Amino acid sequence: MGYFNSIDLINFRNFENYSISFSKNCNVFYGKNGSGKTNILEGISLLSKGRGLRKDKYSNIIKNDCEKFIIKSDFKSEEIIYNLIAETENINNRFKKILTVNNDRSIDSLELIYDTTPFLYFLPETERLFQSSPSIRRNLIDQFIYTSHNKYNKLVNRYNKLIQERSKILINNNDESWLNQLEKNISADALQIYSLRENQIKILINNLNIYLKNFDLPFNIDVTLIDKFYNSNFDNQDYEHKLNDNRRIDALVGGCGIGPHKSDYMFYVNDNNLVSQLSTGQQKTMILLMYLSQCKYLYEVKSKQPILFLDEICSHLDDLNRNVLLTLIETFKLQTFMTGTSLNLFSFLSTNANFCNIKD
Repeated sequence: MGYFNSIDLINFRNFENYSISFSKNCNVFYGKNGSGKTNILEGISLLSKGRGLRKDKYSNIIKNDCEKFIIKSDFKSEEIIYNLIAETENINNRFKKILTVNNDRSIDSLELIYDTTPFLYFLPETERLFQSSPSIRRNLIDQFIYTSHNKYNKLVNRYNKLIQERSKILINNNDESWLNQLEKNISADALQIYSLRENQIKILINNLNIYLKNFDLPFNIDVTLIDKFYNSNFDNQDYEHKLNDNRRIDALVGGCGIGPHKSDYMFYVNDNNLVSQLSTGQQKTMILLMYLSQCKYLYEVKSKQPILFLDEICSHLDDLNRNVLLTLIETFKLQTFMTGTSLNLFSFLSTNANFCNIKD
């Protein structure tokens, strides 16, 4: 198991120079809104690849009137302590994040750590998973895939860049040979994304229904892919032909009208009722059980122990949801970071939790 021992935040958001130590188990940050609780979670998340849990621009993260932010942390894995640093560099008026592990910037050193210790995020917008836009549901499924396939983000980013490049060519010059090659590459990446999402959904639903029985809940969950274009019999040539057929409309409208970036996933309970029609508390139960199901898969099948970030997790926590949340925190002995506005919200936790009052 890997876990963070501490973190130092320098010129980061509202923190000029802030240090805090962590438990390898459950850590609770409480305090009034705006005190910086979520900023601490974001700081930890930026010690991995990518733009962190908020996906914000680095220029917005640097404290006002400062040139850069620096994040330092000690990360322990298998009795080895790694010194991690994330900091920004301004290159041609564009900020870039630089990560080092024991003064080593190589990708291999980073993947050595995060291949076995992925991050799982629960954010306030996750509360409305079943009622919000399709992108929220796609993003959660993609996040779950990334925890077991650490090259997945690279695949999705490449696919999105190909889509953007195709759109520019359609508008500007319509280079036939280059369009053909782009659409070939788009088709290959898109079908891989569809396949990985389909496998992730199967794993998730299987474990989710097991937990529904374990908690004696009268529900059975299933998911339907909503996609006007795709079906599992499609091959690369079918996809390329469809992209070719859509060139004219895509040039007029912009973007690309088909593909995994347009998909949605509808969750049904007991065959034909939408999960979005359940009560708010019942929907929260389903979401927490989804995270529990993913942790079960990572721990038992992939031999990974994720680190959990649960931001403003305590809304709609009845006795059942407290029980599910405790099961999520304690079953696999994961390092967990939670935030809330009041210490009283976390009274159901054991005294072994590390409680930190964050003051602005």
